[in-house]
Amino acid sequence: MSIDDQWVSSKEKLILRELSVNARASLSHLAKTADCSVVTANRLVERLIKKFDVRFTLEIDFDKLGFAERHIIYIKFEKKPPEDFLVNLFKSDPVAHDVYLTKGAFNLLIFAAADTPTNYIKWETDLASNLSDYVPALRPSEFISNLLGYMPLDSTFVNAIKVDAKIDKTDRAILKLLDENSRIGYRDIGKSLDIKEATIRYRVFRLVRRGIISRFTIAIQNSGGVLSTFFMRYSFDKNTVSKIFPEQRKHSMSENEALPFINRTPMIVLMSGSYRVFSISFGKTKEESLAAGVKWHVNLVRHNHPHEAHAIIIKPIKGLLPLRNLDTKQHYKFIWR
Repeated sequence: MSIDDQWVSSKEKLILRELSVNARASLSHLAKTADCSVVTANRLVERLIKKFDVRFTLEIDFDKLGFAERHIIYIKFEKKPPEDFLVNLFKSDPVAHDVYLTKGAFNLLIFAAADTPTNYIKWETDLASNLSDYVPALRPSEFISNLLGYMPLDSTFVNAIKVDAKIDKTDRAILKLLDENSRIGYRDIGKSLDIKEATIRYRVFRLVRRGIISRFTIAIQNSGGVLSTFFMRYSFDKNTVSKIFPEQRKHSMSENEALPFINRTPMIVLMSGSYRVFSISFGKTKEESLAAGVKWHVNLVRHNHPHEAHAIIIKPIKGLLPLRNLDTKQHYKFIWR
């Protein structure tokens, strides 16, 4: 089912944008934003959930939780492993937080986060060993800074939180529930954990104030479009920072000229290691997705000897697809001035 086969009204787009910024926004606030009644706003939210499989989740600050070692890895197999084998392998993995099946230059995409370099390299070594029957070629790059977007985490991430992050058992339980449904009521959290609602409110407030919860947000799982992803490296010269990065930012922001259904560029990450840049692009078709993503970037750095590896994301086998509708002009993190 393509997006063109579905009616996505301007009111629905406005509600998606508001929920992307704050998934806990009240129905009265959503109604005011979309200029409709509370009853209509509730109906539109329910329709969006059903039609596009909208999940309510968290955007987490990894540094605040002690996940100092973050890597994005792609794997190319000589022999394709069974999907159920991969699902079982990663199901309880404390380091692999998002795992996607892909088709193209690589077969698997992993976002991994660990507390120390030693624990990360142990995990990576074990992973290569567990996959050895399928002759994997692993290409890890270190996650430095996300200029745009986020990685929605599988709720098992709470089991890997570093002890000295000062997150107790109750905070972990609250984070797990909010990660699974960031729109859940404080009263419902309290009932689930047998804790007073006022205590839950204070603890959530504290998690936000400490910056552990960056945002209550959404992840759209049934977009009707195509997600492509690419890794890229290129040579640097004296104009790279002053020209390439501002153009990259401008390209990501241009979609705001018309309110999108989903951000055309859900994610851009600066990296170190095998590649310099990682990005995810969204389009109604494969051609549109590739044109907005890898092809545009290759053209941008064409004089800097680009090398890229790209693939189409088929589906997540752990975690969620990072699709939402944010104002990229407001939320793009430009680190060069």
